[in-house]
Amino acid sequence: MKKYCGLIGTIADEFHISKGAAEREESWKARVVYSLLGKMGYASLWDIQEDLQPASIIHFKKRIAKLTKSYLEMYPEIHQFYSDDTEELCNEIYHIFLSTGNVYHSPDRIVPAAECISEAGGVYFMRGVPLDREQYLSGIGSYFFDVGDTSSLQVKEMYQLQESTLTEQWEYLISHAKWRPIVVETKVEYHRTKPPFNYGYWVDIPDKTGEISLARTGSFGNWTYYLYKIENERLMGSQLPEWMVTEGNYRTVSNGYLSAKNVLPATIYHIDGKIAQVHINYLFPPAELNLVKLYSWPKSYAGLPHDFNRIFELPVFCAIKNVLESIGYQFKEE
Repeated sequence: MKKYCGLIGTIADEFHISKGAAEREESWKARVVYSLLGKMGYASLWDIQEDLQPASIIHFKKRIAKLTKSYLEMYPEIHQFYSDDTEELCNEIYHIFLSTGNVYHSPDRIVPAAECISEAGGVYFMRGVPLDREQYLSGIGSYFFDVGDTSSLQVKEMYQLQESTLTEQWEYLISHAKWRPIVVETKVEYHRTKPPFNYGYWVDIPDKTGEISLARTGSFGNWTYYLYKIENERLMGSQLPEWMVTEGNYRTVSNGYLSAKNVLPATIYHIDGKIAQVHINYLFPPAELNLVKLYSWPKSYAGLPHDFNRIFELPVFCAIKNVLESIGYQFKEE
């Protein structure tokens, strides 16, 4: 008899979570549990506290932590994918929901977003899903294939992706640059402009060919970013506004440069039956990455975040791939 009357299979059927053709049983079970944790954490937003206030962030995370421990006890074979310390996992799920507009919070309070739908490639991406509505899950993101006559947004608008291509964004920045000598007393780091990028995105030596690239000064959490070039052996810079580069948003600029120079590494994917395994060779900017993380599973749920290697339901991957390709990201099937 299947363990717990086939509970994992029942959950997978309810949320249409496919097992890869060559995927290990334990990996699939771990993914089903991760999706359930996201779903049940989201469901906790409708709980009313003793003071009749909406659910708190602490309540949301406690629900996920409690369920994680329960399912690891029930299914010890998936423990290899999870950590006994659930704080990291709770924080990851909360951050993904928050950064993709699925939840909103005021001090210590958290509420679900209003219902919103976007469409790409016949896949309807949805947030603010009513609890009683049948839905598909890829990662912890809800989607459908048919929503009737409901009007929908473009995915780029719903998830605040950039409308212009990477190359157009880069060309706009350099055409509006205002050059001044960079005079700083702190260390300057320069964007690595040629692959391989597995040794980091920054180097200590500038590009002296006269090419315009990206530099930063300061320290972790307090960087100032510039377009830079070497002109008459002087370091010239055009400072970028903080809103454009803060919290990892500089990667819109660095991806733009690499795209314009035709050296942006392609994201590699492998189709395994009804799922796609994806390796990101150069990290997307936050908005694009958050969309990817919402609708995919990491390969492990310990040592988070795992941003470079993700697993998708195949139709969702194909839809998101098409959206990202329209911005200028490249994909290559393995």
